[in-house]
Amino acid sequence: MKDFEYYFMMCKEDQAFPMIDLLDQRKEIIKAQLGDPLPRHPVLADYLTGSKDFVTKKIANIMLAMNMEGVRIVPIELSDRKGGYIDDYYCIYVDDNTFEALDKEKSDYKYDEKCDMYFINKYVLDREVLKKIPLNKRLGWRLLEEPGIYLYHKSVIDEIKKLNPTGVEFINIEEYEGMYN
Repeated sequence: MKDFEYYFMMCKEDQAFPMIDLLDQRKEIIKAQLGDPLPRHPVLADYLTGSKDFVTKKIANIMLAMNMEGVRIVPIELSDRKGGYIDDYYCIYVDDNTFEALDKEKSDYKYDEKCDMYFINKYVLDREVLKKIPLNKRLGWRLLEEPGIYLYHKSVIDEIKKLNPTGVEFINIEEYEGMYN
């Protein structure tokens, strides 16, 4: 069972965590800035979100050491919007690891053909599909049916948890009740 236990990371809601906006992704160092709406007193945590997942160097180092095939972890130049820069943040890309792995029999969802979107209330992953993908390729991935969520294998999450990271909650995808409930 643990071989198919996946989590996504989500910002804790108890602080004023800013989002990060990507500005230019075409260079070696990606340019980004603290996004809108910017909290009055932004709290910079080990995990921040935006269109991607963003982590501090200590989390990035853990992930890089795990040989997560198909996952890119790239440093960003993060502007504080006052002319300064915030060091040691990295952007996580798992765009190359997108798998159609929702168990359509056991999950609770609606599919809208008109906009080609799934509205998922209960996630159950298709273990038969996942068994065919080598573990190092599914340590970090996106579910085709819900590409906005990055999923991380339990082994990755366990290593990150050892760091006692700030600003992050780890949500088991199969225990999560979707936002459409």
